[in-house]
Amino acid sequence: MPRGLDTRNPYTPDMGARPPFLAGRETELRHFKEMIGQLDAGGTQKHLILTGLRGVGKTVLLNEFESDCDAAGWPGETRELAQGSQIAHVIAKAARKALMEMSAKKRAGDAVRRGLGALRAFTMTVGDIAFRFDVEALEGVADSGDLAEDMRDLLVEVGAAAQANGSGFALILDEMQHLAKSDLEALIVGLYRAKQKNLPVALVGGGLPLLPELTGEAKSYAERGFEFRKIGALDDEAAAAALEEPARGQGVNWQPKAVERVVHLTEGYPYFLQEYGRAAWKIGDGSAVTRQDVAAAEPIALEYLDGNFFSQRVGKLPSAERRYLSAIAALGDGPQRSGEVAGALGKDAQDVSVVRDRLIKASLLYSPRRGEIDFTVPLCADYLRRHPYLPSLEILDEIREERL
Repeated sequence: MPRGLDTRNPYTPDMGARPPFLAGRETELRHFKEMIGQLDAGGTQKHLILTGLRGVGKTVLLNEFESDCDAAGWPGETRELAQGSQIAHVIAKAARKALMEMSAKKRAGDAVRRGLGALRAFTMTVGDIAFRFDVEALEGVADSGDLAEDMRDLLVEVGAAAQANGSGFALILDEMQHLAKSDLEALIVGLYRAKQKNLPVALVGGGLPLLPELTGEAKSYAERGFEFRKIGALDDEAAAAALEEPARGQGVNWQPKAVERVVHLTEGYPYFLQEYGRAAWKIGDGSAVTRQDVAAAEPIALEYLDGNFFSQRVGKLPSAERRYLSAIAALGDGPQRSGEVAGALGKDAQDVSVVRDRLIKASLLYSPRRGEIDFTVPLCADYLRRHPYLPSLEILDEIREERL
């Protein structure tokens, strides 16, 4: 009987789901615990932002930080931002949840009540936020109508309540690149003031590689209060462990050649490792995942990825955007020069700048260096070469010759 029919599949290629074995992220996991411990002890710590491409496990790590907060008695919940998310609404909901948890513990009644009063003033000023309150709004606190100033007041009051409660306040924000510049600026101002007062307020955020640039543009001093950590593909050893350890827990081993092939196909990206691992597990039987299992699983995994991962991101784009992405892929892997992409389309860079900017705004592309462009989705170039949207690119040979 095939192994997949009578044994639990240990691989979890689901959005944000924690893999059975979280390989290669020991440094980040240790940093989370140190961050909470440092703030609990009255010390200070830079806020942490994890950046990386899609599918590297940023959301999984943010959820781990949430679990660490729970274990430490800190109110905290991961909140995913979307295009158009308003930071005032996101922070207000997080603050309300935290203050209500503190109130239930009845350790810091006056401070929590003051925090709720500040929150009520904040919501009345912002509008469009409907909470039930049993406290009056604080006058002169978080009610100026200036988002940055009111955010500063609110985070200070919530941080003070947390300190009096013997805990902290954690903001865990995913997809931070979706924040408008003014919202990001207001958040930075609020966090900066809480840090000046040595309050236990911690931000751990996640986003695409363009996030450090956006943060610097929002507030020039942001770099002094944030630590940016790039989360990338796993090295070969960690990638192998991500495949082998979950299977070993069920008495199944991976043959070295099978591991080697999957690591090669996925380039060590965690999401793809889980997808190929799940497909290979379903194919085989017995006590080993073999190279033959992987060979049979390859077209299955690839078809699923093409139909459910890649096509959901690029398959329904307008033709101009599809052509631009296909031109990047046709030029090769890794960052490409914007001018060469335009040239491959037979246009000047200025002619396609609007399309390029739309794709950056849609979080499909980012600029790793000035004048360069690359995908935010790993292995997307391979997908586009399998499903090209360009009739021909005769100019490619000329571009390649120029590079040589």
